[in-house]
Amino acid sequence: MEVNILLFDDFDTMDAFGPAEVFGSSPQHFHVNYLSVPGNIVNSMQGVKVWTEPLEPEELQGIVVIPGGRGARRLLYQDVESLRLLKKMAERSEICMMIGSGSLLLMQTGSLFRRKIAECKTDENWKRMFTAGVSTVVDASWVADGKYYSSSCTMTGIDMALSVVADMVDLEVAERIAQKLGHAWDAEDENVYQ
Repeated sequence: MEVNILLFDDFDTMDAFGPAEVFGSSPQHFHVNYLSVPGNIVNSMQGVKVWTEPLEPEELQGIVVIPGGRGARRLLYQDVESLRLLKKMAERSEICMMIGSGSLLLMQTGSLFRRKIAECKTDENWKRMFTAGVSTVVDASWVADGKYYSSSCTMTGIDMALSVVADMVDLEVAERIAQKLGHAWDAEDENVYQ
């Protein structure tokens, strides 16, 4: 299955590469693609440079991962075309995963209206601006509502990715990946809302 990670300048490195490490650890089941609206080199908040392919939502299939980060604010306020493509990307996906403030990007498109998401760690003004019509689940590590999965922060994004692997492939595969990563994953986490 294709895993399409949407990147933009000043994305949070671990929001993107945590799930990439999880899915990339099972190459017989998943193929990871790095996409951006223009396709080119994208810089993370932490200075990592990533070569990306151009986003073409019509050709998209599989899983979409939307990281958060400082650059999310710029997209929200300045880039209407990127938000339009993001909405189309989410609609075409089989599973749409949002890490931390990445959920705010998708909220702005209207795709999450009347959906539940994990409350992400961001300032209150930002939350009030973008959560109208969306139910945030306080204290949830991550939330699954239909095909939309959202995590409250970077580390729970890794847990969420492992749970997607367990659901789509096999629990044992997810456990092997967690062990390989040295990650103490709890498949029975009670702070998950599904």
